[in-house]
Amino acid sequence: SNSSNNHNGIVSDLEYVQFHPTSLYLPNEARFLLTEALRGEGAILRDFDGNAFAKGYHPNGELAPRDIVARAVFCESQKADNMPGGEHNAYLDITHRDSKWLKDRFPSIHAHLSSRDNPMDFTKERIPVIPAAHYTCGGVTTDMNGCVVGDSVSGSGSGWYRNLYAAGEAARTGLHGGNRLASTSLLEGLVYGASVGEMVAGVVGDSTDEAALEGREKIMETMHQARHAIEHRLVLEQSSSPLLNGINGRNRNAATDGRICQEAIAILTNLKSLMWDNVGVVRTPAKLALAVSELMAIRDEADRLWKEDGAGWEVAALRDAAHSGLAVADSALSNRVSGGAHFVMLEEDEGEGNGGIRSNEAKGQDSDDEDDGLVTARA
Repeated sequence: SNSSNNHNGIVSDLEYVQFHPTSLYLPNEARFLLTEALRGEGAILRDFDGNAFAKGYHPNGELAPRDIVARAVFCESQKADNMPGGEHNAYLDITHRDSKWLKDRFPSIHAHLSSRDNPMDFTKERIPVIPAAHYTCGGVTTDMNGCVVGDSVSGSGSGWYRNLYAAGEAARTGLHGGNRLASTSLLEGLVYGASVGEMVAGVVGDSTDEAALEGREKIMETMHQARHAIEHRLVLEQSSSPLLNGINGRNRNAATDGRICQEAIAILTNLKSLMWDNVGVVRTPAKLALAVSELMAIRDEADRLWKEDGAGWEVAALRDAAHSGLAVADSALSNRVSGGAHFVMLEEDEGEGNGGIRSNEAKGQDSDDEDDGLVTARA
């Protein structure tokens, strides 16, 4: 991404947010992921009337690359606005397979659905689905050893940051490209996690044993100094903690805490809706520009609450979401080339069928399996 909001060049490719195509859609409930292996075993995506729609978006239908499947489910779900009763319009149907076999093959899904207050049986009924934000392919830019790279702090050029490493979802290693696969994440975590550990321990490189030993001693000394600095800062922060001594000399009370908490939660709820509506599965330049503008205002308000009213977890969550959401939206706005998980529909294409999805050339591989789990998404 060529985003100007690049935090000294440390992060990149933040616009590539992978959406899981089929999370359980039940309003006001957390989004439970319905593994993509269901489609691999023959599950069919259907609309409210029972029509299979996936092949209308890609010849491979349910087995198309996951970004295309996610957009297909999203576009079909949007048609609910035109339904007489506002009925949901995207379902996963595997009722044609043997019931006992399905429960043995997908025990986590069976256990989750059957344990609800209003139990559901995915072997006998269609399950409502919706895409859910799941994984970011971008992040903190690293080299092959997990060292953080980017523009130097002084602005004199690119380089690496001494003693700063990243691995896992936080890192942008480049392994995912514009799409993300579960197996790639496993590889990324194992390989780069081990690499970072070796780098920090000073056990890698082409140097001689004596040079490696000297390098380890220097690293250990640096780590000792860093640990001392962190401990010293924690002592200072604890002695001046607003939670212990009041905010800016003012005493906190339950009423103030409650008001601030509710305000932060309300703003965060609005932020989630703003991201889903404007920085979601299908994006447009106009919606992204609107999101950036509104997110800047939310970020400023979140910073104000943080500075004035302390470090309650609700305020901390709002502040972090505002800054990260703005970074994603700004990166997406600066990149009008659709690829993989980042799909931008230009305004002149909005009138085309299927939301212009047919014209997009997805840059990704076919979907692979996912572990079932809970993700946060808009209710």
